[in-house]
Amino acid sequence: MVGQKVLDAYRTTEKQAEIQPAKLIHMLYERVLVHLELAEEGILEQTPKKRGENLGKAIAIISELQASIKSEDHSEAAQFLRGLYGAILMELPKISVSQDVKVLRQARTYLERLKGIWEETAMREANVELGSAKNAGVGSDDGATVVASVASPIIAPRVKKRADYEVCSPQMALGGLSVSI
Repeated sequence: MVGQKVLDAYRTTEKQAEIQPAKLIHMLYERVLVHLELAEEGILEQTPKKRGENLGKAIAIISELQASIKSEDHSEAAQFLRGLYGAILMELPKISVSQDVKVLRQARTYLERLKGIWEETAMREANVELGSAKNAGVGSDDGATVVASVASPIIAPRVKKRADYEVCSPQMALGGLSVSI
């Protein structure tokens, strides 16, 4: 009898601890933005430890976001995300030496936009609560929206202009994070 109560309590706790994949990706976006902001503070305050620790954590999170894209997914959206994450991962380590907050801010802008797209699409599809998250101002009429479903990204229809699928041409230059999303 007592053993059954313990087992039931364990199962209840285990269920509560499960995080939906869409929410987990959202949490990664939120955390990487915090670490990039703290890294910028470290640069501005000339605190190498603060800059380095937070830059390292941001790089680790972005690597995890990149690894979360299915390797067998060869869609244009998946390739774009891999390229964007790769470009950011090429530039962020250079900040330790260059102290260039402009590149850091640009990376943060791209990630804020991806977080907003994630909130507008995948989080709604999965019926996941946003909690304290705020919209990053995404949802404009002038481009396709990347939908990162729980397993893999796809191109979504634009709601306001046309119902057919549109593909935006990904543009990227590794040297300065010149990416169009």
